[in-house]
Amino acid sequence: MCVIYAADGDATDDFYHMRLKMKKKEVSRNRRNIAIAIIVLAIALTLIIISYGNPFRSTPDEVTITVAWNPGSTADDMVRAMLDVADTEIILQNITGAYGADGSNAVFRDTHEGTRLLSTSLTAFVTSQAMGFAESSHKDWEAWLCAFSPAVVVVASDTPYNDIDKLITDIRTNPGMIRCADGGHGTISYIAAELFSSRAVLEIDHISYSGSNPAITALFDGEAEFAILPSTFIINYLHSGELRALGAFSTTDLSLNDGNKKIIVPSITGLSERLDAVLPIGEYYGLFIPADTSEAQLNGLETMIKKATSSDKFMAFIQTSGLEPIIPDRNNSTKTIEIFSSTVNWTLYDAGFLPTNPELLGIPRE
Repeated sequence: MCVIYAADGDATDDFYHMRLKMKKKEVSRNRRNIAIAIIVLAIALTLIIISYGNPFRSTPDEVTITVAWNPGSTADDMVRAMLDVADTEIILQNITGAYGADGSNAVFRDTHEGTRLLSTSLTAFVTSQAMGFAESSHKDWEAWLCAFSPAVVVVASDTPYNDIDKLITDIRTNPGMIRCADGGHGTISYIAAELFSSRAVLEIDHISYSGSNPAITALFDGEAEFAILPSTFIINYLHSGELRALGAFSTTDLSLNDGNKKIIVPSITGLSERLDAVLPIGEYYGLFIPADTSEAQLNGLETMIKKATSSDKFMAFIQTSGLEPIIPDRNNSTKTIEIFSSTVNWTLYDAGFLPTNPELLGIPRE
């Protein structure tokens, strides 16, 4: 005989309700865990944004730019022309001394978090290690060159020199007698004068002054027949008619336009093949950051710098300062810096100015 037992209806209901309650508790626990995870993630993202900036932005929220020169210098004015035109808050500070090395050393010693940059002139930047001032090499940095100031041959407007050919003729006719003023040992004007003399085989009486202004005064006082100075230091004198430009150390003619008057300065190309080989010569201005900065941060900074340097405010600064704009690009900047570093370091070493052989610092002779 087969006996079939029927299940107790109440027991079955109790079991069902127990499983249902367990399911509800499990769902509730999962929801609570998800809510906690969301809160923890939100707190973590907030802390990251506070500490490092918004990770979803292509540009940083805030950067500090340390200028290695005094307020009113071209490196300083360049940064001020970038303020309020980018989606990044820029904090500007000036740390001067030791031929610009105090500023670069301060940035290099700081934590390399990608939020502190250096603004300086390239001549000082690439030579200060060989001079014993800088703790780092230019090879330890990434760079964005933003502006260029070609070296220019200038004379006082009351001199008989209306073109560079007349000046060259007088130099060749009177070797060692025609005086050339520059802005001081180690400056780009000193380097340009050395290249002008050595590569064009011109024997000049080379006189160095303690800055561009004393060199300009020397022209007015008749202490020198000509000077070689960066365009940014002479543009106002050219527009006022007090100085006359005879030639630019550039590969093409230099156009200087202050918005009211346009001056075309002919290039000195063709004067000497050896001199042509190192053109252009002048002062570069740019922004620099330690090379171990992450690629993502470098890309964000480049976006910020390109936006700032393409603004109307920045272009007005370029025009009124006698500068040529450079599209800031890390790869192109690196190539320019390597060539420039070789030219200026070896020129200064050959002139007996540098105490360290550039080759010992990994700087080849181009």
